[in-house]
Amino acid sequence: MTSSQKTVLLFKTFFKMWGLYILFFITVLILSIWIPELKADAYEDTTLKELLQSNPFKLFVLACIFAPIVEEMMFRTLIKPTHTDIILFISAWPVFIGLRFLPSGIHWGVILAFGAVLLFTIFYILKHLITESHTQRLRRFLHKYLTIILIIVSVIFGLVHINNYVDTFVIDLALLVLIVPRIISGFLMGWIKIKNQGLIWSMGLHFMNNAFVVGLGILAS
Repeated sequence: MTSSQKTVLLFKTFFKMWGLYILFFITVLILSIWIPELKADAYEDTTLKELLQSNPFKLFVLACIFAPIVEEMMFRTLIKPTHTDIILFISAWPVFIGLRFLPSGIHWGVILAFGAVLLFTIFYILKHLITESHTQRLRRFLHKYLTIILIIVSVIFGLVHINNYVDTFVIDLALLVLIVPRIISGFLMGWIKIKNQGLIWSMGLHFMNNAFVVGLGILAS
């Protein structure tokens, strides 16, 4: 496909994603009449709400720049991966986990800058240490079981976002309602990466999705 065709497919996938969101929540709304446990009123993304009120710029940077880049490296790199994808996957997880242990008093901008430098450094080192022959067998395995990997990664992507609503990992029907849209988005982000043959496209879809949500939140607040 040409770049313009890939761009058209990106926007079509974005609209398809939101169509599935709407269809899902309409279904849940109807079912909740008979199954009250489906109602997710007890849970709230407090971090999102606080940042909308106190620092929309920080929210935009975290949700629309940091998350699309880092989360796509952490998850979608395993879907029909190239050698570079595998290196990005290995580099992104330690950085993401490590940043969570930094003192909370450090300015968020400094933390992100440090994370970017650390990510680049780890990637640069691993790129020179790990050759394509080292990842060839793993890539063949992941390519062979592409559909299964796509589904597993999408479900894990959704489950990880439970922490947006609770401090400790728990799961119930209401939380499942909240994370199913993440599973849908995770699946479509992986799908667009496969179709357009590049991680940059899943990052683009991730950005569009988060930017739309943040934009609606800012307008509503």
